Amino acid sequence: MNYRGLELDKFQEDAIQAIEENTSVLVSAPTGCGKTIVAEYAVEKVINEGGRVVYTAPIKALSNQKYRDFKLRFGDDAVGIHTGDLSINPDGQILVMTTEIFRNMILEGAQRLENVRYTVFDEVHFIDDEERGTVWEESIILAPKHIRFVCLSATVPNIDRLAEWMEVVREQKIAVVCETERPVPLKMHLFSAKYGPVSFDLLKERYVKNPKQRKRFRFRKPSPKRLIKNIVRKERDPILYFVFNRKGCEENARRMAVLNLLSDEEQVELDTMVDTLIHMYQIEDYSRLDNMERLWRRGIAYHHAGILPAAKEIVERLFATGLIKLLFCTETFALGVNMPARTVVFDDVEKFNGVEFQYLSNRSFQQMAGRAGRRGLDDIGHVYCHIIPETVEEKEIKRLFYTESEQVESRFFASYSTILSLYSRFGEEAFVLFRKSLRNFVKGTFHLSASYKKEEDQIRRRVRFLQKNGYLDGQNLTPKGRLASLVNGYEIQAAELYYRRIFDALSPQEICVVLGALITESRKKDGPLSDFEITTDGGKIIRKLRQKELKEGIKDPIPELDYRLAAPILSWVNGGSLGDLLAFGVPEGDLIRVLRMVVQLIRAIKANIEDPVTIEKLAECRLLINRGVVDAEAELKVESTPLDI
Repeated sequence: MNYRGLELDKFQEDAIQAIEENTSVLVSAPTGCGKTIVAEYAVEKVINEGGRVVYTAPIKALSNQKYRDFKLRFGDDAVGIHTGDLSINPDGQILVMTTEIFRNMILEGAQRLENVRYTVFDEVHFIDDEERGTVWEESIILAPKHIRFVCLSATVPNIDRLAEWMEVVREQKIAVVCETERPVPLKMHLFSAKYGPVSFDLLKERYVKNPKQRKRFRFRKPSPKRLIKNIVRKERDPILYFVFNRKGCEENARRMAVLNLLSDEEQVELDTMVDTLIHMYQIEDYSRLDNMERLWRRGIAYHHAGILPAAKEIVERLFATGLIKLLFCTETFALGVNMPARTVVFDDVEKFNGVEFQYLSNRSFQQMAGRAGRRGLDDIGHVYCHIIPETVEEKEIKRLFYTESEQVESRFFASYSTILSLYSRFGEEAFVLFRKSLRNFVKGTFHLSASYKKEEDQIRRRVRFLQKNGYLDGQNLTPKGRLASLVNGYEIQAAELYYRRIFDALSPQEICVVLGALITESRKKDGPLSDFEITTDGGKIIRKLRQKELKEGIKDPIPELDYRLAAPILSWVNGGSLGDLLAFGVPEGDLIRVLRMVVQLIRAIKANIEDPVTIEKLAECRLLINRGVVDAEAELKVESTPLDI
């Protein structure tokens, strides 16, 4: 079978056959096998039949990429995107969105889902994600029954259990299609700056069992220069080099600045492209730009969440065109965004979790390693682990190289907005829905395990808290409860501040700072950036609410207001420039993420209240924040503009 000029593999044909039969399908295959062709076929089929299709993705970069791809293929009018901080053409036949937005639309009972025939869940193994996995479960359990699903997953050993659970909760057939072979096989290498290529025998011989001695070796991490030169000499670039901290990404890139990986022709092409992109994104005053440009012009770059989103996008575009030969990146680069390389390098096989170093999980390793080997370009993909033999256990390397991925586990946890939406609609029957989580599913039935009974106890405690604090009147939503049910994310704090009239006495600028303090979550090691705080009772109100949760026996209560980023937020809403923002010393990517989340929160509150004075204030708040590098919609329009070079 051929589709769009490609001869399809057997697993792709089987999945497409299921879609032809209007069946939901779960496709499990290694990274780089071409799973997305199945989703694209479903999208095209639904569009041709006059229906609508939702395409959800776990990260915004992937949502943006799919939006651009679909616009090029189906035209501007057919495609919309909704990711919280931006909404373009929400009535399009193809609606690209984050999974959170899809879940929210289900809870709101949105009419926009009435004509949706299929929903694509890209990277559905994210159901195992500790922070966000519950959103996938809620969506699968609660989506209207007429919707069929195309679920794309990395290879996981318990894919049949996931499919069986979906069949029961969806009350529909789920076709399971599995592929275990990669179209481009991977070759694994161990490399040490000290010893060169490393064998398992050398690992056994050199491993230091004493933890204190091992620690001394670990903190003398050598430069990757010898390994990179070795890979380049063998013509195995482009290279994705994974480093598990931002500082390491940048330091490694700078160490390699002595190399020039571009030909004269590529140099000319890159210079033109860089100049064009900097002008398009209007980031000429970005203080990091000089250092980044120097690297780009040598075919080298770094990419992580702490840099300006526009700079990340420039790096992605340069890498996609083959002009970046060596990219140092954190693991988020491996999540969904289709940017394969000939070679993948791991700077380490252990990662610091905040307390100690832990070996990578198989799934994480395989997701990143799977980016090696470009279909149609490479006969083989190369994966190098840059190791210090004295610190690495042979059995752990063998596990990563040869053992299958971990099973997908349920992370179900009902948020306040979910509880408000379902309990107000179904009362005690809501617990029937909560019991349908993957965690409770054993051999075709739902088994109420001890862990679920604890979970249900927490949900009941939250229901009592909501009733005692004016969100629920018995089973019915109060006005405050209705707002909280529709905000989805910081919902209790936002509704409480609004209904306690905290915003009344604040200027739009001060409201932005308070909402920023609601969203900011400092890590323990972060020192105070400033002692600046808005004079308001908001902090006291949230603190008391948190104490009431603790009194009710609720685990993981709402956090207190955190004013650590108050000074840069106030500077920005008072008209500050990008340069002013950078002067505070906070990673600009983190700051912009918080500012965009404030925009999202403002939009959600504003859309669900009827008070004209506050609505006007919030509209002004949005104008103050949502400009320049913070404006995600403007940035996406630039991303979607073809380069005229």
